[in-house]
Amino acid sequence: MMGIKKCPFVKEIKMKRMLLKKIVMSVLALASLSVFLLTSGCAANAIRMVPTDFEVVNKHHHTVSINESIGGRETNPLWTSQVSNSAFTEALSNALAKSGVFQAVIKGGGADYLLDVTILDYDQPWIGIDIDIRMKTKWELADAKTLVPVWSDTFETTYRAKLSDALIAAERLQKANEGSVRTNIKEGIRRLSLLSL
Repeated sequence: MMGIKKCPFVKEIKMKRMLLKKIVMSVLALASLSVFLLTSGCAANAIRMVPTDFEVVNKHHHTVSINESIGGRETNPLWTSQVSNSAFTEALSNALAKSGVFQAVIKGGGADYLLDVTILDYDQPWIGIDIDIRMKTKWELADAKTLVPVWSDTFETTYRAKLSDALIAAERLQKANEGSVRTNIKEGIRRLSLLSL
């Protein structure tokens, strides 16, 4: 008895299904890569976190040293852009020197005052057309010899990065991070300049 011949179209249908499956997998992989590229980001750049202008009322004829800031977050390359403690501290040190609010910024010992800045809260959205970042910090200035605080202030600032600032979401978030630090440091320096030291 002769065997039943297979329909010639069955093999062709199987091949088309396999090809369609490969196409779908490729599209999904490409979509995943696109989402990754749009949401993952680089760490905020300390140089771009330094304000370009300052509101300084009084310039103090004293020196200041800065303790490393705390409360920041390191950026994971697979996640969104963040502001690290070291980047914030570097930007703060450069901004204080640039503003002239103190006679000099000294690394290590020997300064007249010690400045501590703590990032208390950092409200950052994942993604958005316009990205608003709210930063709350505590600033404390102490006598370097006695370590007795002479001034303390807690305040909040907000910065908005618009779609026109950067079309790619990850880049816009990075700009928002840098802008939020710039805004906060600028306000902190303004408040320091109001003191009578």
